[in-house]
Amino acid sequence: MFNPGDLINDRYEILGLLGKGGMAHVFRIRDQVLEREAALKVLRPHLTEADSGRFRREIRALAQLNHPGVVSIFDLGRSDLVFFVMELVTGGPITDLGPLETNPEKLEGLLTVAIQVADTLGYVHRLGMVHRDLTPRNILLTASGQPKVMDFGLVLLTETSQNLTRTGLTLGTPHYMAPEQATGTATGFQADLYALGAVLYKMITGVTPFDADNDQAVLYHHVYTDLIPAIEVNPTIPLSLSQLIANLLEKSPSARPGSAYVVADALRAIRRQCLTDSASLYLGGPSRQAYFPDGPPVGIGLAKRWSIKLDSGPQWPSGLAIGNGHLLVGQRLDKLTSLRLTDGELHLSIPTSDEVYLPPQLYNGNLYIPLRDGRCQTHSWPDGNYIEKFEDNTCGLLPLGDRLIFAKSDGTVKCSLNTADTLWETALPSVPLNSPIFHEGFLFITTSNGWLHCLNPNTGIEVFRVEVGPMKAGPLGYRGVILLSEANGALHAFDLHARETLWSYDFEGALWSSPAAWNGLVFSASWGKDLHCLNLATGEDVWETTLPGPVTATPVLSGGVLYVPTETGQLLGFEARTGSPLFSEQISANPIQSSPLITSGRVYVASLDGTVSSFEPVI
Repeated sequence: MFNPGDLINDRYEILGLLGKGGMAHVFRIRDQVLEREAALKVLRPHLTEADSGRFRREIRALAQLNHPGVVSIFDLGRSDLVFFVMELVTGGPITDLGPLETNPEKLEGLLTVAIQVADTLGYVHRLGMVHRDLTPRNILLTASGQPKVMDFGLVLLTETSQNLTRTGLTLGTPHYMAPEQATGTATGFQADLYALGAVLYKMITGVTPFDADNDQAVLYHHVYTDLIPAIEVNPTIPLSLSQLIANLLEKSPSARPGSAYVVADALRAIRRQCLTDSASLYLGGPSRQAYFPDGPPVGIGLAKRWSIKLDSGPQWPSGLAIGNGHLLVGQRLDKLTSLRLTDGELHLSIPTSDEVYLPPQLYNGNLYIPLRDGRCQTHSWPDGNYIEKFEDNTCGLLPLGDRLIFAKSDGTVKCSLNTADTLWETALPSVPLNSPIFHEGFLFITTSNGWLHCLNPNTGIEVFRVEVGPMKAGPLGYRGVILLSEANGALHAFDLHARETLWSYDFEGALWSSPAAWNGLVFSASWGKDLHCLNLATGEDVWETTLPGPVTATPVLSGGVLYVPTETGQLLGFEARTGSPLFSEQISANPIQSSPLITSGRVYVASLDGTVSSFEPVI
């Protein structure tokens, strides 16, 4: 059709082929008049003149659309073939953002993009248009992450066709086609809502709602087969999101949401709740990214809202948690104390049989308190009533959807459903060091003999293992990379897809704390008082600084600020991208060995001597 170097209409130079389908080819071009790159879509020569005329009219109508979520049309023309020139979108299909995990940065990004797509459909539907072929390949991301819906109206070219397979022209794409399209009945905006539901299902689970050996069988499933709820495929997703997607995928058009704007509002509510809930998850989520999205913006300092003194504070590796408007403090003197977030007033104090060993965890209406003696004390929440239920030999705990993953000092990892039924139990060759993490669909756990083990979360079967070296801190999963801190000061980035070390970085002191990650950056602080910000892809320094004291607790991120607690009792703030110092607060003369918690614009921190303080930023 066209070859690199060809010049179309004395203006558009062909740079290469971007893609092709049954109806058209798309080329990357350079506009020699405006001196910019764009995309040129040219229709195959088998179209009739009537179809070509309808195509021109449709493109002219689409060119009137003015919305950031719709790909821009630049030109319509004809050489030997009909073509149009549009905005070049290079970020890949929307499904590249998935599958979804409950880590706040990824969750926030995915839900924000879903909201933008729903808003775009609302705009288009309000103008009386229906897309009728909404698929991942028709929702592409720009380099900055903005979704662009494209190929509006092209389905109108085959309006009279009854061929619903992918041989030549089609009326849609079977895996994303509404039942009413599959049966050839009249379609309205509800068909786009169904397709949006199918796209979201694929985004968050990694699979389509229905699959089969051929297109006709896929269409049959859309019409007649019950949906497997998304949460059963990916148990880490919010139940409310799974329910919304099920509503979008109702068989009857009238049972789906009333408009795309209704869907966008529902997604906003889900995002808001999920981001608030992330503060109740240890280090923000199951991959331990140490990022909290619901924190204060970058300020120039912190203003203390309240401060109280308990008889003891958290000792490494214990910490803080948040639940139902309360701050939970796991203390080294055999108790857990719950304080009201707003003013620090005592809510309740729970005696424990030993020192609280790990940060408390809230799961399914219960509070789990891992203790140094290996027992996991369980209470109902928020009343704090004791439940006679223990899991012995606990050295790590991970809530994961409707499951609880226990790492045990007898060398086993156990998965329980709703705390009662054991789904699987796996023996490791050595004792687990800390709580498992979940990333890219797998469980990861480090052991005392210096190995990282990757397990299938559904079966407990080991997928692979990697020798690292002696470790104290737990692993972190971020963007397909597992970050591992050796006790001797070596930080390793392990690429999950290549299954090899991406890079290693040597610190001046021992690494007791896990790293934090955000915006493609990795932050790690050592006992040797050095703090480094590294590029995730290369391991190269972005910035570095020397701290006033050693670091045991993991730094955390929120609102573009890196919060670093020290063994000398300070809470330090740095502008995360540049390393510029923002504040230094002396919390206590004693060490801070637990990570700060950040939620609803406030920062909460506790020192070893029991000083617990709440701050908000000075803007």
